[in-house]
Amino acid sequence: MASFKLWIGASAADTITRLAVQLASTMVVARILTAEEFGLASLVLGVTTIMSAFIGLPFEESLAQRRKLYTSHLETSLFVSAVLTAISVAFSALLGPVIERLSDAPGFALALVAGSLLLFAQGPGAVARAIARRHRRFVDLSVCNALSTVLGSGFAVLAAFAGWGVYSLILQRLLPNVFFPVLALTAMKWRGQRIWIPMRWHPARFRELFRFSWLHLADVGVTNAGPATLSFLINAYFGQAVLGMLNIALRIVDPLRSALLSVGHNLAFSVLVRLQTDARKLTVKAAEITADTGFFIIPAFVGLAVVSPVLLPMLVGPGWESSIPLSQMLCLAVAFSLPFNFYYSGYSALGRPEYGLYGSTLSLLAMVAAFLLSAWAGLGQTVGIAFITYEAAKVLIALALALPISGRALKTALIEIVRIWIGSLLMAAILHWLFLSSDRPQVSGLGLAGIVLAGVVVYPLIMTVVCPRCMRDFVRLLRSR
Repeated sequence: MASFKLWIGASAADTITRLAVQLASTMVVARILTAEEFGLASLVLGVTTIMSAFIGLPFEESLAQRRKLYTSHLETSLFVSAVLTAISVAFSALLGPVIERLSDAPGFALALVAGSLLLFAQGPGAVARAIARRHRRFVDLSVCNALSTVLGSGFAVLAAFAGWGVYSLILQRLLPNVFFPVLALTAMKWRGQRIWIPMRWHPARFRELFRFSWLHLADVGVTNAGPATLSFLINAYFGQAVLGMLNIALRIVDPLRSALLSVGHNLAFSVLVRLQTDARKLTVKAAEITADTGFFIIPAFVGLAVVSPVLLPMLVGPGWESSIPLSQMLCLAVAFSLPFNFYYSGYSALGRPEYGLYGSTLSLLAMVAAFLLSAWAGLGQTVGIAFITYEAAKVLIALALALPISGRALKTALIEIVRIWIGSLLMAAILHWLFLSSDRPQVSGLGLAGIVLAGVVVYPLIMTVVCPRCMRDFVRLLRSR
């Protein structure tokens, strides 16, 4: 119990550090770069995110969930990741100019090659994360994640001041992935672990990893194709300036979402993987984790949606006001979907990555359909509608897959989620009435901190009435862990 509390504390510190550093660096670069440069960065990072996911994530998950792991598994993973990195660089060099011409995005090809060259650390990083997760060294993982983000964001800010334009945004996203394996290997060396693992091909070990890896690889590929697809659709229909507005709106949402998702998945996976021989118990436990984490995830993003009209201008300065409604829609969509991602963590721990593939594929199709229909109808918030559709579809698919396994046993957790939403919306209404009801609210940084503090006080009071059980479960969770 003491160890778990330490892991949660370290993970919380990691999340807060990454959020603060990424927002601070965004405050700087948004005042230097144009909306078109942010739009071009979205196109480049959409493609490099897919490539990086193919290189590292499937092997990380496969190595983490195996009951027996040998050094030859690690050697094979490094070898295949290196091959995939070389393929990614070649793909960027050959097809980058074609994509640039088709998407009418000058500078895309060269920026894509630069981004793909930064992917060489994905394989070592995936192996380092898998080892840390297997040994339950979440403190080391949190420290390395936080430090790599600090270093990467620092270099990105220097690059923006140096006039590197879109390349500073690429460094901001990808450079932490280069620093992470260096820091992780340093931590392993300090603990006296072996840190030099050669890249070798072991056909037998690859076959052992392949069944899980190729399904998870497909899931990761389709999942990361979602943002890339949305970026290219926006660029085709509305241009790079609108795409840049989405990039800014995501920078209000994404740092917190990414940190909570990665940290939460690692912690939830470590709990759920112990139940992998009993599908029903594992799914019920995933539902409980969804409700427990939803208690603070949902009000956090609902509150972020409330303060976006004053937070976003404070962070990125004037000229980005049209991003505010979009950022609010994104916050509410993430509040709805993020807790349910732990169902997919459960399916991964259960050894059923195909469930994740179902979710990502159907969600992508729903998003594309929603975007095309909204654009055809001339709706003003086409981008937000498409994003919400994607997140909502993923939740519905997660539940549809869980019901045959656990059935009515999920009812209690789902009712708690509904009550948490009621409490969160009531909190949002009270905060808006107290602080933001004027047409043009003027709020300082200190005032914004006051709004956050008020939410921290008001929300628990509301929940003692709306869902006393949720409140008791949360307090019990803090005390027991």
